[in-house]
Amino acid sequence: MICIIGAGNMGMAIASRIKDKAILSDKYKRISDNITVAKRSGIIILAVKPQDIGEVLKEIKPYVKGKLIISIAAGVTTRSIEKALPGVRVIRVMPNMPAVVGKGISAVSCGRFATRRDSKITFSIFSALGEVIEVKEKMIDAVTAVSGSGPAYYFLFTYLLAKAAEASGLKKAIALKLARATFIGAAEVLKSSKLSTEELVKKVASKGGTTEAALKVFKQEKLEAIIKKAVKQAAHRSKNLTL
Repeated sequence: MICIIGAGNMGMAIASRIKDKAILSDKYKRISDNITVAKRSGIIILAVKPQDIGEVLKEIKPYVKGKLIISIAAGVTTRSIEKALPGVRVIRVMPNMPAVVGKGISAVSCGRFATRRDSKITFSIFSALGEVIEVKEKMIDAVTAVSGSGPAYYFLFTYLLAKAAEASGLKKAIALKLARATFIGAAEVLKSSKLSTEELVKKVASKGGTTEAALKVFKQEKLEAIIKKAVKQAAHRSKNLTL
């Protein structure tokens, strides 16, 4: 049985995808208590806020011997969990919000004592939420800034494109439909194409055309620098979430 401690958005998303294999605990929603579910489970997924994880680890410490701990708490290292729960096998995972529809991507990093079997089990659990990759733990903060936070960037850019369409005279509903469908369609092209992203940009942007005119504005306004700065700031914040 898999215990999920924390029934927030991501905890609920994991539970909904693995269904009858999971039992939930959440002190705010009074689903169950952490000690009860920890006792009943061979795998414990920590889906609580980073600032709450210390309290949870103290609570479950007597019941984790021989169990696999999977943490999805941003900014919380495997070493810090291993220190709180000596000898425990820990794997850190950074999933993202599209997991709720089975289209997420999760990055997995193994702690010092985790085995290849533990890694395979973790891949199996999170493959129910979408794609799964393995990265070194030092890269997890960058992953958090890109795929963890990335859906919000996509939603924001869709909103801004729709607002720009409205400013050009289109009705709100049509503007949003155009922006949304365009991004979804472009994502499918990118997924299925063998061309690079740069080559795909060139396919859309004919010389002297409308797309080229827009891309020149992005370049003049230093869009690339803005995005790099935003991702760097998000990664920095990920490193310091528990401070």
